[in-house]
Amino acid sequence: MKTEPLSVEKSAIVTIDDLRNWYNAADKLGKSENYKKRIVEVANGFKAGEELSAEALTVMNQDTFELEAISRLTQIAQRIGMVWGKSDENGTQFQGKIYDLAFNTQQRDLTILQKNGEVILNLQSGKVRTNKVTPQILQTFEYANTQIDKILAKSQTQQIDLQR
Repeated sequence: MKTEPLSVEKSAIVTIDDLRNWYNAADKLGKSENYKKRIVEVANGFKAGEELSAEALTVMNQDTFELEAISRLTQIAQRIGMVWGKSDENGTQFQGKIYDLAFNTQQRDLTILQKNGEVILNLQSGKVRTNKVTPQILQTFEYANTQIDKILAKSQTQQIDLQR
């Protein structure tokens, strides 16, 4: 009896929707026109029955992951601004110990700066202009988000105690 070896690697199933999402991610990430043109070429080849190369799959996954990380960071930055920021007609600003934030939700603008003035993330009209986001920066913002959760939970508990 002959048995086939079990494959540990699972082949990725890619759809045309995945390629559309990749193009949209590349656009939001501010990638060049040539970059996006190459995605269209890959998609056209895919529609014609060509398999997606390992390199294309890797780049697609990187772009998608990068956009997800930026989206998460944007969510947390807006939450930080709403809880601790100061708002005026130009938007919301927050000055922290390590990072400063400025955003305008209507215009879909966000800037995250380090205290030394280095721009970590700059979104204009929802498109990435500058991106120096690292996993450590995302982790720092996730930690801040957890602190907000703790503060809000404590605040709600105190309000309940006051109502008794």
